[in-house]
Amino acid sequence: MTRTISTVFIAAVLGILVLVNALGLRLFGRVDVTRDKAYTLSKATRDTLTALEEPVVVTAYFTEQLPAPYSSNARYVRDLLEEFRAVSKGKVAFEFVDPQSQETDADKEAKKEVKQDIFGRRFRDQTSVEKELSGQGIQPVEIRVIEEDQQQTKRAYMAIVIKHQEKKEVIPLVQNVSSLEYDLTTLVRKLTRTKTPVIGVLQGHGEPKLDEKYRYLLTMLSQMYEVRPVELAGKERFDDTLDALYVMGPKTALPPNELKAVDQFLMKGKAVAFFLDQVHVDVRTFQPTDATHGMTELLASYGVTVGNRLVADVKSGNVSISERRGFMVINQPVPYPFLPVAQRLEGDSVVSAGLADVLFPFATSLEVKQVEGTTATVLARSSNKSWLEGTPPNLNPQRDWRAETITPTGPHPLMAQVAGTLKSHYAAEATQSASGAAPLIGQSEKEARVVVVGTSALFQDDFMQNRGNQVLALNVADWLLLDPALLAMRNRGLALPVLQAELPDSTRNLVKFGNAFGLPLLLAAFGLVRWRMREASRATVTV
Repeated sequence: MTRTISTVFIAAVLGILVLVNALGLRLFGRVDVTRDKAYTLSKATRDTLTALEEPVVVTAYFTEQLPAPYSSNARYVRDLLEEFRAVSKGKVAFEFVDPQSQETDADKEAKKEVKQDIFGRRFRDQTSVEKELSGQGIQPVEIRVIEEDQQQTKRAYMAIVIKHQEKKEVIPLVQNVSSLEYDLTTLVRKLTRTKTPVIGVLQGHGEPKLDEKYRYLLTMLSQMYEVRPVELAGKERFDDTLDALYVMGPKTALPPNELKAVDQFLMKGKAVAFFLDQVHVDVRTFQPTDATHGMTELLASYGVTVGNRLVADVKSGNVSISERRGFMVINQPVPYPFLPVAQRLEGDSVVSAGLADVLFPFATSLEVKQVEGTTATVLARSSNKSWLEGTPPNLNPQRDWRAETITPTGPHPLMAQVAGTLKSHYAAEATQSASGAAPLIGQSEKEARVVVVGTSALFQDDFMQNRGNQVLALNVADWLLLDPALLAMRNRGLALPVLQAELPDSTRNLVKFGNAFGLPLLLAAFGLVRWRMREASRATVTV
């Protein structure tokens, strides 16, 4: 009787689990127990969706019956869009489409007709569905699947199209779902906003051209903003259509009228990012060229003083050096102290939250102090093993560091932000403007935002392959122009939980190998002790 009850009980539990699992495929629900709520819609997403006035239509093109892990990606996309629809109260509508199910009989026949080019490579013509999707910027990807006990290559679609009125945005491949909420939210904002924010990049002082040195940065920023080179050419005011200003690597000092124009731009409550150099360096020859920006006093009045000595750091990136060995030339990576790496950014700021391993090539140190009405925050520092180089700096990558005695003086600030009510550098002149001239503003009309970095090279193409630099570039632009909640969403999951920011290598290795081998060894030791105890117990038993 007891065995029958147990069997019935086990069968009932299994039946309930199967039923719950089946209902889970139909009904949506989610409990988020992650540390940074990675699976809960962020405030920026909720604000964006609840503010929608007109429908947004999302079409997800996913091939059915994809193998893992692609099948879980499709499930995640469906769950996320379900949440978007619920929060927007139906303003976001979506559908899932399997492109293969849209094929006509003619398309299916066309897929059977395989041709060869002059090199013997096999190909076939596109179907009508494939041509339509290709016109939208969506291409299939080839994945490996097991069908009929054989490994085969299958063409699959994993793309999303977002439409609002006559405008459209495309995510051509959903490969990493960790950033999908941010991607969808930013695209919805882009489609529904009434005005595209404009970033002006100051030119006319020997700065590197955007389409020469900053092509990667230009491509990234252009996805969300209009990026426009600007020259004052004797004018004393920037165009009111600019929402933010970048000052990137001037070689010659800005004249007084342009310094005043930058100051007054901030006084209107707008934002400026300063990326300033002591030297410009050709990364092929490592030859420095002196640079003078003339903005030291202006920035000092806002609370940030830009130094004139380069930061060198043991914690640095590598450069490739060519060495001739006999008849061969070998490229050898060597540490280069003038590429300091901020291993973990700091400060209570969404710009730096969770960011690590950011390169600050040929950077000068900063000095940051608090100015009344503002909050100044250091976002990045060099390591404790850094120092300041004399002038002119010896940038030779083959420099023999063994012959030199270096005394570390770090850490040194590399990047800072200032936000608040700024007082004009020209406040004394605010009430003394000449007759007929536009009056000077003595204090920012609303919160002004400033970012200062001691180098402009960190966003140049040579260093933008580094993931940390890419995210930082977007964070700076978003903080200057957008809701900080949007940055907080993108930064979720970047920060790793650490017990201590700085750990010696010996301690780090001890913890790492302790985690890997400690538990198995403890388990083996417990088993050994348990076995010896049982053997001792048996020895005391008398028959």
